Amino acid sequence: MKKILQIVLICITIITFAQKKEIIKLKGNIPNNGDREYSALHVIDQRIDKTIGILPFDDHKEIREVAFATSPNDDLGNWYRKSNYKGGKQELILVLKALKLSVKETGNIKNMGTIDFSAQAFAKEGEQYHFLYKKDTVFAFSNKDVSDLMVKNIHHIFSGFLLLTYNKKPYADILTLDEASDYEGYIKNNYEIFRTETLKEGIYLDHISFFKQIPEDGNFVLEKNGHSGGVVRAIAEKDGKKRRISASKMFAYVENGKAYKKVSERFLELNRNKKGFYLLSKPADIFSTNASPFMMMGLAGALIQSITTERINNDDVKEIYIDPLTGEYDISE
Repeated sequence: MKKILQIVLICITIITFAQKKEIIKLKGNIPNNGDREYSALHVIDQRIDKTIGILPFDDHKEIREVAFATSPNDDLGNWYRKSNYKGGKQELILVLKALKLSVKETGNIKNMGTIDFSAQAFAKEGEQYHFLYKKDTVFAFSNKDVSDLMVKNIHHIFSGFLLLTYNKKPYADILTLDEASDYEGYIKNNYEIFRTETLKEGIYLDHISFFKQIPEDGNFVLEKNGHSGGVVRAIAEKDGKKRRISASKMFAYVENGKAYKKVSERFLELNRNKKGFYLLSKPADIFSTNASPFMMMGLAGALIQSITTERINNDDVKEIYIDPLTGEYDISE
C-alpha cells in the first residue's frame, strides 16, 4: 500500500511539473513597412531540440518550461497577421534554426542568462523560394530573475529580425523547398568559389558576385595611392570610354591570385581554410562602433550585450570569417 501511495505521489508530481509552463507572449505590432508586401508569415521549425528552456523562476522557487502558446508557426503567423492586412503575392518564410534559453547561477544577486537565436528568412511565391536574410546571435542578460527577463525579450528578438528582413531584397537564385531548408548546403554545392582553388582576377561589388566568382566585366586596372599603396579606384577602358569604380563601392578584388576585402578605408587580405574565407584582425578594427540593429529593438531590462559584442571588444587578433549567405562578418567560436 505504501509503495502504491509513493507511485501515485510521484505521478502527481510529474504531472504537476509538466503543467508548469512559461508562455512566450508576442506583444506589440510588427508592421511591414518595407518595399515588399507579404500575404502571410509561415515558420519552418528546424530546431534539433524543440525544448526552449526549463528554467528557474520567482527567485528559484519554481521550475517552468518556456514554450510557445501553440507552435512557432501558429503564434508567429497570427502575430504577423494582426499587424499586416495589405496582402501580397509572396509569403514570408521564417526558418527557425535555434531558440534556446539557459541560466547560469553566479552566486551573486544577479544571475546570468543567454538566448541562442538562429533564423533565416525567404520570400516564397508559388513553389519558388528566394533567400532574404539570416541571423545567428547569442544575447547575454543579467538580472535577479534572469529567466523572466529573457522570456519578456523573446518577442523583441523576433520583431527585430523581422524588421531587418522587411527591408531585404530577395536574392535572384530560385530555390526549391529542399534547397531553402538547407541553404548552407545549396551555397556550398552551387557557388563557384567552393568548387575551385583558383580565384578569378577582377573587381567584385558584392558578396554574391565574389562567392559566385563573377567579377565586373572589363579589364580593370587598380589605381593605388602613391604614398600608402592602398587601392583608390579601378579603371577599365572599352570603346574609348573609361569606367571608374571607387574603392568605396567594392566588396573585394582579386589580384595575382589573392583576394582583398574592403574594410573601412582600406583593404585586408582574405585568407582561406576549410571553414571558409577570413580576415586576420582585431575585431574592434573591423566592426563598426554603431549599435547592432538588434540592440535598438527595445530589448528590455539588463541586457548586458550580445556575446558578439563581447568578442568585438576583445583586443586579440582573430579569424573573422565572411558569411557566404549574407556577406556579413562572423566571429562565432
